[in-house]
Amino acid sequence: MTTSIIMDAPPGTSLKSLVNGFVLTKQTEGKSPRTVEFYSENLRRFLWYALKQNWSDDVRLITEWNIRKFLGYVSSETLRWGIEGNGSETSRNKVSFTTVHHYYVVLANFFGWVVREGFLKESPTLKIKIGKPKTKVIKPYTQEEIIKMIAVCDNDYEHNAKFLGSRNKAILLMFLDAGIRLSELAGIQLNDVNTANGNIRVLGKGNKERVVRIGKVAQKSLWRYLMHRPGNGNTLWLNEEGKPLSCVGVQSLIQRLKIRAGVKGSGSVHRFRHTFALNFLRADKNVFNLQYLLGHSQLEMVRRYTATLGMEDALKAHEKASPADIMGLR
Repeated sequence: MTTSIIMDAPPGTSLKSLVNGFVLTKQTEGKSPRTVEFYSENLRRFLWYALKQNWSDDVRLITEWNIRKFLGYVSSETLRWGIEGNGSETSRNKVSFTTVHHYYVVLANFFGWVVREGFLKESPTLKIKIGKPKTKVIKPYTQEEIIKMIAVCDNDYEHNAKFLGSRNKAILLMFLDAGIRLSELAGIQLNDVNTANGNIRVLGKGNKERVVRIGKVAQKSLWRYLMHRPGNGNTLWLNEEGKPLSCVGVQSLIQRLKIRAGVKGSGSVHRFRHTFALNFLRADKNVFNLQYLLGHSQLEMVRRYTATLGMEDALKAHEKASPADIMGLR
């Protein structure tokens, strides 16, 4: 349901106009398309809520309590954004604190920019304090779960769904073997792939290029997909209509694979990145190699993987060192 804005703002202080200006600023700053989309989509939802609440379009009339009310809506509402036409299945579920924090960060960045541009004297987010999300234990996919999902792809391939079966398996193995982000995988072009050695050029956060690699098994899977891939366009991953496969499309196919394979638990695409990182550290203890391959500018995230690996090793060691078991207690 939509409602009208109760009063029009002067052109320079129009909330909608300033959101457009902010997004354009992010583009001219050289932010990656994925980052620009992140800001744009979150602010689009903020505008949707402002319209629904009949707030003024004058940015000077947006208060701290408006922001608090919006964040409260995000954190508590299970049927958000009107659902129809939103394109987000997760809007039907209650969000995590991490998601609320993301909205807060976007709004703080936006209103901070509005202040720097001279349209506000003070940001309405200034007095709102939201702590950083607590670090969660990283949960990779198990070997059994990976094998089950691959089996679904192989079954599709063997039963005449050769394009889908080969494509989905190649995507799954590239996530597993290269540890790349969703946006990085979706953005790969044919000329980014060196089929002779498995090297792949990807565009990461901040438009930073790096070269990653896939092993022989993943290379063979990619080769098979390319044999069944339609010849049009330069984008590596295509949908059934021969058009570039979007990030949402990749997420959907992985979710369907999980369901069909009977793989339960939270997480989807990003869990492959965790799986890659932990398996890489088991084979190569060099955290700087992992930092490069993951495309992290700092070691902070890599240290989370080393901590998780240490936890797993400690728990496995406890199987041999449990005092109660050693004492033979019953």
